[in-house]
Amino acid sequence: MEQKPGRFLKLDANEGRCVLTETELASLLQPEVAQRYPDARPLEKRLASWLGLRAGQVIATAGADDAIDRIFRAYGGPGKTIITTTPGFVEFLDTCLRTKSTFKSVYREPGEAFPLEAFLAALNREKPAIAILASPDNPAGTLIDEQAVFAIAETCKKTGTLFVFDITYIDFAEDYPLLETSLANLPWIVLTGSFSKSRGLAGFRAGWAACSSENTAIIDTLRDFGPPYSLSSPAIQAALMAIEAGDRFQAFVERVRTERRILTAAMAQLGAKTWQSQANFVTVSIENSKEFAERLFQEGIRVRTWPASPESRKLVRITCPGNADEFEYLLSAIEAAQAGGKS
Repeated sequence: MEQKPGRFLKLDANEGRCVLTETELASLLQPEVAQRYPDARPLEKRLASWLGLRAGQVIATAGADDAIDRIFRAYGGPGKTIITTTPGFVEFLDTCLRTKSTFKSVYREPGEAFPLEAFLAALNREKPAIAILASPDNPAGTLIDEQAVFAIAETCKKTGTLFVFDITYIDFAEDYPLLETSLANLPWIVLTGSFSKSRGLAGFRAGWAACSSENTAIIDTLRDFGPPYSLSSPAIQAALMAIEAGDRFQAFVERVRTERRILTAAMAQLGAKTWQSQANFVTVSIENSKEFAERLFQEGIRVRTWPASPESRKLVRITCPGNADEFEYLLSAIEAAQAGGKS
C-alpha cells in the first residue's frame, strides 16, 4: 500500500519533542565543546541532586539502552537467567541475545493488572540473575502499583536477584505514589531512565542508572563495563540543559496527557480495546491491526505494530505527538483510515 503524497508523521518510536530551544541547541556546537574530551561528572552530580541521591549513586549512560546493556553484560551472560514480562520492551530480549543470557518471561495481558503472584513464583523458582521491568511499561503503557514493586524488590533481595526497574516513561504518569518514594533506595534495585521521551533528546543518547547508597559497588561495576567516554560533550550539555527546562518540559507533558485521553477515546469509538496508558503513547488491541496500520501509513502516519509476535500481533501503538496541529492531523488520519476500512 503506497503512501499518499503530502505530510508525514513518524509516531512509531515514542520520540518526545525536544525541550531545548534553537539557541540552546546551537550553543552545543561551540569549538570549546567540540575539542574537549567529555566529562560526565557534572551531569552525574546534577542527576544525583535531581533524583534525591548522593554522588556515587548515579552513572550517566548513552541512553537507558546503554545502562541496560552494561547491567546485562555485568550480571548476566552465559548460564545466567533474565526474567521479565511479555509483551515487553524488545530491547530486553535483544540484550539477552547479545549477552547470551537465558530469557524467561511471565505473560502480562496488555492493559491488565500486573501478574504479581505469577512473577513472584517465577522469581522463587528460577532465582534469576536479573529481573527487569518497566513502569510505565512498553508496549502497553501501564503502571506497576507500589505494593507490587515493593514485593518484587523484597523477593529479589531474598533470591539474590538484581532488580532493574526502568522508569523512562515515568514523567508522563499521573498520580503515581512511587514518584514520592526514593525508589533507588529500595534494597537491591537499580533504576534506569532516559532523556529521550519527556525531554526529547533521543538523538543525543543520554540516560542514567542509579542505586541505593549501600549498593554503590553496582555503579562502579557498570563503569567497568562501558567505555570511558560513552556520552559526547554535546549530549552531556544537552542533558544538563534539559533538566533545567522545567516550564517547557511540563507544558509538553501536560499536552501529551491531554492527547492521550482524547486518542484513547477516539480509538474506543472505533471498537478497539483500550486502557489507560500512563506513557507518551496509546496502545490498543484491534483485530485488523496490520490493515489499520497500513491504512494510517497511506494517510501519512507511521505507527508501531508487531505482526510476527503471537502475543502482540493485535496491538497498535501510537505515539502522542505533543503538538496541537500534528495531533489534529493524526485524528483526521485515523478517521480517514477507518473510513477506508469500511469502503
